[in-house]
Amino acid sequence: MANTRPNPEAIRDTAAEHMLTGIPRAHIDTPVEQVIDALRGSVFECADTVFVTDTSGHLQGIVRINDLFADGQVRIGDIMEPEHEAVKLDADQEQIAALAMRLNMIAVPVVDGNDRLIGVVPPEALFRILREEHMEDLQLIAGITPHDDGPSAALDASIMNRISRRLPWLVFGLVASSLITVVMVRFEHALAANVAVAFFVPALVYIAGAIGTQAVSVSVRSLARDDVQILPLLRDELVIGIGIGAALGVLAAGAVLGVFGDQLLATAVGLSVLAGGAMSAVVGFGLPWVFQKLGSDPAMGSGPICTIIQDVASLFIYFGLVSLLVL
Repeated sequence: MANTRPNPEAIRDTAAEHMLTGIPRAHIDTPVEQVIDALRGSVFECADTVFVTDTSGHLQGIVRINDLFADGQVRIGDIMEPEHEAVKLDADQEQIAALAMRLNMIAVPVVDGNDRLIGVVPPEALFRILREEHMEDLQLIAGITPHDDGPSAALDASIMNRISRRLPWLVFGLVASSLITVVMVRFEHALAANVAVAFFVPALVYIAGAIGTQAVSVSVRSLARDDVQILPLLRDELVIGIGIGAALGVLAAGAVLGVFGDQLLATAVGLSVLAGGAMSAVVGFGLPWVFQKLGSDPAMGSGPICTIIQDVASLFIYFGLVSLLVL
């Protein structure tokens, strides 16, 4: 007889990997009192919810255990939450966790191709999925390629393995950073004319990078939800970037004016922080969405690539303002 056991690699990170089949079930027309009697003395793998089906086994709704004892005389179909969403066996685990959070689900039902209930993804699996996905996103944002056995296994991998997983995007960043050199050379006259101009380059680069990193983190986590619209959030992030940039710009301009007494240089620094903050927020938030639209993991390399874009753009804005206002 041929082996019909599923290939472990085929079900990895899907509902089939986390599913339990020993769950409380009840027919939609059964009185609640009979359901309770039928459940008494039984042992289940996941007993947080009673799953209500029709005669063909199609999922009709759920009844949470704390609602089961409300009235023993009514049908269980009268107290169930109807039309409850479910996932297929091959559903990705990240989509399962997102569905559970969106609908405040204790356990996520799993159905076959004919929408018949076959099991559930239990609460402990949902917590495990959320943690794994969170750890993976953190690594990907940092430009660390995924480990075959998961994020946790990466800590026990060999030194060479860990180096090889971190190096590719950093090499890309090193090559791309040559653009910063091009900008510096392009505005060499500004540095030669006023050496004080160079003093604020590290601060501008840091501020842009910090704002962008925050935006990337928010964006990647928002992509875990399937009910998010990009344009309103991108607009909000632009407003946030302008607000943060304005506040930091006023502080930076005041410090420059107080120390150097140069009003035009202070204006250039303040406006650069404002523009860089707004630009970094939009780029940091929008870049993961671009990755997703291109069919790539939205967190993969977002941090390193975002850093290069922000650094180059911030310096270009700064030296452009310095050339216009100071020199």
